[in-house]
Amino acid sequence: MFVQIFENLPNIAFDPLLSNSWIILLGVFMFIGALAAGIGRLKSYFLRLLAGLFIVLALLNPQTVIEDREPLQDAVLVIKDESESMKLGTRGDAADKTYAALMEKLKADPTLEINTAIIRPNSDGTRLTTSLIDGLGNMPASRLAGVIAITDGQIHDLPENPAALLPDGVPFHSLIIGEETARDRRISAIVAPRYGLVGEQAEFELRVDDPGFEGERAQIEIKLNGETKARFPATIGNRISIPIEIERRGSNTVELTVRPVEGELTLNNNVFVAEISGIRDRMRVLLVTGEPHNGGRSWRNLLKSDPAVDLVQFTILTNPRVKNTNARQSELSLIAFPTRQLFEEKLSEFDLIIFDHFKRRFQPGRSGRSTPILNPYYLQNVSQYVEDGGALLVATGPSFAANESIYRSPLAAVLPSRPTGETTDEPFKPELNAKGRRHPITASFSGKEDKTWGKWFRIIDNIPISGNVLMEGPDAAPLLVIDKIGKGRVAMLMSDQAWLWAKGFDGGGPYSEMFRRTAHWLMGEPDLDAEKLMATAENGLLAIERRTLNDGAQKVMVQKPDGTTENVTLSKTGEGVYRGSLKSAGQGAYRLTSDEVSTIAAIGTLNPKEYAQLQPTTELLAPLAANTGGSQHMMGLSGNLPEIRRVKAGARAADTNWMGLIAHKDYSVRASKRSPLAPGWLFFALALLCLAGAWRREGL
Repeated sequence: MFVQIFENLPNIAFDPLLSNSWIILLGVFMFIGALAAGIGRLKSYFLRLLAGLFIVLALLNPQTVIEDREPLQDAVLVIKDESESMKLGTRGDAADKTYAALMEKLKADPTLEINTAIIRPNSDGTRLTTSLIDGLGNMPASRLAGVIAITDGQIHDLPENPAALLPDGVPFHSLIIGEETARDRRISAIVAPRYGLVGEQAEFELRVDDPGFEGERAQIEIKLNGETKARFPATIGNRISIPIEIERRGSNTVELTVRPVEGELTLNNNVFVAEISGIRDRMRVLLVTGEPHNGGRSWRNLLKSDPAVDLVQFTILTNPRVKNTNARQSELSLIAFPTRQLFEEKLSEFDLIIFDHFKRRFQPGRSGRSTPILNPYYLQNVSQYVEDGGALLVATGPSFAANESIYRSPLAAVLPSRPTGETTDEPFKPELNAKGRRHPITASFSGKEDKTWGKWFRIIDNIPISGNVLMEGPDAAPLLVIDKIGKGRVAMLMSDQAWLWAKGFDGGGPYSEMFRRTAHWLMGEPDLDAEKLMATAENGLLAIERRTLNDGAQKVMVQKPDGTTENVTLSKTGEGVYRGSLKSAGQGAYRLTSDEVSTIAAIGTLNPKEYAQLQPTTELLAPLAANTGGSQHMMGLSGNLPEIRRVKAGARAADTNWMGLIAHKDYSVRASKRSPLAPGWLFFALALLCLAGAWRREGL
């Protein structure tokens, strides 16, 4: 058994002649004998002890060890930050220059082994901790000289105790790239609601920051679903509350943009984008039936079948066959028709208004002159209601082609089709036209109309003047016409025969589903919009899809996160479907516009952490540098490195103008040679000499 002694005698080894237990036992007896001699006041006790030690040494057989040693290199880890914020302005060039200079200095020291790690762009911000752990994974902890990071200091994954990332005594140094005085105006959300009631206001709480310019005024532009809604003033550094009215059910895109100033690092963080889901507590529908008819109950049943609908229905019961009656309206109704409350006071509270078989009706006045049951002023209110964002469905009947047609009222301003004055009474099967096969309201029924749909027997002849025709009757006569009027929407059904589908006549048809989808389109359901623009990130590409009712080449203008724009020509891949792609230009929000349709897509995440703070800083890495004995050096854009020194373990490893790397002076042994420290007989001779001296001393 070989026992290597390192303390005080690093080059001495022992090759015992007996087992360790026998040597220890012999040493103990000799020590006890010497101790007993001392207690008995014998003068020779020390010589006896010395003789025992020489005998133990002789049995241990001491040997000198001569080693052929090879010095081992100390390991240093260099981390280079290549996140999105390091690409701003000339930071990337400055980082490359600093990295090249640092590597040159480190390679000039043959005692150093250089390891590198890269911080890649990430949707969760700058992940230095991840790169540090990965870089240290294959490095020897006993020979770790230090870590040097080239970064702007904006780190997003530091733990509460960052010093625990490194072994004790290993310094962390950082070289901070970027101008401390660089200007960057940014907007951030303190409170951003994710849900809101349609028609109600959602409160966003924001703050505009521009370090060094606190107290100045800035302007915030508000866009909802791509449309500019308002502009608000804001004081930099102060909290501001902004109300935004939710327009539609489903996803609503909110863009809050602070006006940029000259010399900013980037405009990416001048925009805050949020997706807020619009939900309807209850949908209020007003159904006004102009006269009793066979299909009147079908509309009521359809609307009452939806538990989310609050239905208010009025049917005018005046019998049109009764001529020259002197009875007033209130005397011919079960209850008084509350025209003022419905069409003046409460009109804006309804999400959808349906006029079914409604026509201009008159009653005898007190002066003998006929007066309209529904004053034209109220119909003008309905027109304004649509212009302001309301929804109107007109289910016509034969009266729409007569003198009492509501087209001869202020309501004509929002109707997309006008009557010719004729009706066609013949059996026909409703059919979808080209646009009907593309529009989300009716596209899912394409191909079924010839096989399963039942016949209707009347259509009111009309000429569309705006909007889109989705369904047709005989000789391509318009049957279902829809249009967007101002901020609102209108749909017209040019027949009073839809109830035949509800009753299942001649096989029936998709009455409930088709007109439920029509009602939801009228109320702004985004999934039912025909003109849509969508984009998703796929494998480094921005995949673009455009859905439209129109044929022809489709082009999309894409505004990238860095503010540059590019036009993309899409290819037709289906009926009304066009697709294309664009190579991504980094993380952030991409704004796409095609004709009057726009959308926002994100690569990475909207409002990424990487752009929340962009000025170079030493604040975040200060605890890591302080607790490891490292340092931080503001490099600016110069690339001038501090001095690099090799220091002993436990010594000071940093100062304002230099950074230290630990010199462990570790080595490996390539070969070793042993030889006796002294002949064995010499130790025994010395022991006998001591014993002789003890005998003589006792004899005196």
